[in-house]
Parts: sequence; structure tokens; C-alpha cells
Amino acid sequence: MGHKKPEVTAKRRKMVGMFFKWVLRFYYKHTPTCRCGWVMKPVTDSYFDYQWKCIWKDCGWEAFDNGDGKLHWFRRNGKK
Repeated sequence: MGHKKPEVTAKRRKMVGMFFKWVLRFYYKHTPTCRCGWVMKPVTDSYFDYQWKCIWKDCGWEAFDNGDGKLHWFRRNGKK
């Protein structure tokens, strides 16, 4: 009785991930979306006024705006 079908478990895991993304987008309202699909968080100790990095450390993407209105993307620590 305690065993569930794998497709039901996968669907629930996907729904939980979607809910988590929604909560993060609500919390970080005015931040760009990372190239991996998740929201980015602002960085306060930066040379630029506006800089963000991905919430996942394994991703490594960061972005900044130096006042020209464009996002400049780069990878931190040489990740691929």
C-alpha cells in the first residue's frame, strides 16, 4: 500500500519545483531570470550598482548592469 507509481512521484516532484520557482519569483520580484531558468538574487558587495547571481552555486552565472541598460553575463570560477 505504501508504494506509489513512479510517474505520479515524478509529476509531484515537478509540481513542487514549479511552486518553488513561483515563490522565489515572488521574493525576488525585480531580478532577471538566469540562463538556467531560475531566478537570480542581488549581490550587494559589488563594484556595479546592479549585479545578480544565480541562486544555485553549481550554475555559476552572474549578470550586471553598468548603467547602459543592458545585462552583461559572465560565468564565475571558470565553470562550463
